[in-house]
Amino acid sequence: MAQQPVDKRRVYLACRGVFTGDKAHIRQLKKVRKVVEQHKASLRTLIQDLGEEKTIEAVRDLLERRIFESELRAKIEFPELFHSSPKQEIQREASEIDAARSAAEAINEIAIVEEAEADTDGEAGEATVVNGNEAESHDTAEASNPMKPAVLPSLYPIFIPYKAQHLILNEAQRLLEESCFEFLQKWLPSTLEQKGWECASSIELTKSMRLIARNAAGIPKEAFIDLGNIPLEQILFAANELRHSAVHRLPNTARGIRDLCKSAVTLATTLGDNIRAIKLEEMCHELDDKMETMKLNKNALEITAMARLEEIKRQREELDRREKEIVAQMVKEDRENKAFMGVLLEESVDRILNEKPYADEVATEEQEE
Repeated sequence: MAQQPVDKRRVYLACRGVFTGDKAHIRQLKKVRKVVEQHKASLRTLIQDLGEEKTIEAVRDLLERRIFESELRAKIEFPELFHSSPKQEIQREASEIDAARSAAEAINEIAIVEEAEADTDGEAGEATVVNGNEAESHDTAEASNPMKPAVLPSLYPIFIPYKAQHLILNEAQRLLEESCFEFLQKWLPSTLEQKGWECASSIELTKSMRLIARNAAGIPKEAFIDLGNIPLEQILFAANELRHSAVHRLPNTARGIRDLCKSAVTLATTLGDNIRAIKLEEMCHELDDKMETMKLNKNALEITAMARLEEIKRQREELDRREKEIVAQMVKEDRENKAFMGVLLEESVDRILNEKPYADEVATEEQEE
């Protein structure tokens, strides 16, 4: 039985994040089934609604038509998912900018405090734990007011679960710590030996970067790769923001996390560590891919919600019309009853007035006899 378009769109949205990279090229039914079963927990609702076999068939069909591997094909197949009005784009961008500004302010405050402590040879303070709940504000007050039409809350900016954010930033920080340590091993080995720092884990990222910045003038220029017009201090500062976000548990948007990882790519590349730069770049790619998947899901949710609200609006208008009809019918029938009673009363009065008295009727009857 052929799948309905809405089902295939739903399958595409649910599985887009699963069938990426090499998995987007799978064609064999057995392999498709294996991947679906591996992600059964995440696809539970979809499988419950469509059935496992139907889900697998739909996934295989999308794979065979190369929908997962080609965004252009996906746009042709599901154009409504990729469409956003200029107004929506402006609102979404504004929410991302506001969130980025808030995150930058929090990081700045931490950086100022830590720099002051470093200048006085003090140790950095304890990590500040910030509420990991994303700063999303899906205000439903308008939607719950029965006197006003429902207003959809914004689903932006895009956040990922804090657990995933923590993992990504911690691993990115670890890769940078290793990258900085290897750079210092090569160009400032005596400093490491003097401080007793024998491995990447023994030195904080901020200290490594501060050491590189303070000794940059004495390090050969060829040690820094592709600096271009960007000052080394700027590259180090951008990477330092990643460390602050990771250590101080600062919640950030998906785009903000991606940008922090990009700054890590730039630093690793500058230090000549291409292996770790590639790993960090892959993290950025995965974040971009999942952000796009989340955006498409949000578009689908908004489309569905707006369609349902439009149907409710239509039903409400129909109920309002019926309500007015019922009231009007009641008033009309009451008016008709009133008129009818008036006619009956007029007839009754006319009959009463034109009737002969009872005594005259009796006399008339006797005379006739």
